[in-house]
Amino acid sequence: MTPEDKLCVKALGPEKPDIHIEQSAKDRGKGYTRRFARTWFDKMEWLTASSSKNALFCFPCLLFGGEVSWTRTGVTDLKHLAEKIKRHDSSESHLTNVLKLSLFGKSNIALQLNEAYRKGVIKHNEEVDKNRYILSKLIDCVKFCGAFELALRGHDETEESLNPGVFRGLVDYVSSIDSAIEAHLKSATVFKGTSKTIQNELLDCMLEVTKETIV
Repeated sequence: MTPEDKLCVKALGPEKPDIHIEQSAKDRGKGYTRRFARTWFDKMEWLTASSSKNALFCFPCLLFGGEVSWTRTGVTDLKHLAEKIKRHDSSESHLTNVLKLSLFGKSNIALQLNEAYRKGVIKHNEEVDKNRYILSKLIDCVKFCGAFELALRGHDETEESLNPGVFRGLVDYVSSIDSAIEAHLKSATVFKGTSKTIQNELLDCMLEVTKETIV
């Protein structure tokens, strides 16, 4: 039985069909018949039965293995039924299986949470990689301006300006040939990389890196 099958069986719960287990007996010469009482199903949640075998079984032990009488052959001895049930109910294997049944399936929830966490980490890392790529292109633009001693800022750096300055013009050009930069400039609400503040921060960072390299 696959784990998926076990989960389905667990969801259905133990079957409690109408079975007719009878045993003839004598007491002081008088004959009588013992019959299985359905009240046992109410007393023991783990108790189940097979109508085809007309016998009693243990639901948790059927799923996870246990005593042969409670998992394969079935119990039909009504004379000693109370004793057998009491002994099985307190057995180590049965208690272990009851615990397994209780926890079974909950580990899948943990796996789902782990999977969600893993996907979250992957998405975060992808976002970090994308931001690093964007930043590297902006730094390249700053380095280009520095190499040719071009002023970063123009007189009018608004979106509608026809002369926004070399840096802004260079960034716009890069965005026209790089879809990632273009998408960033269109969607970014906080960090676009074209503001004076960002330009100054990039210059400061580049200066610090250069100093560390020289030292």
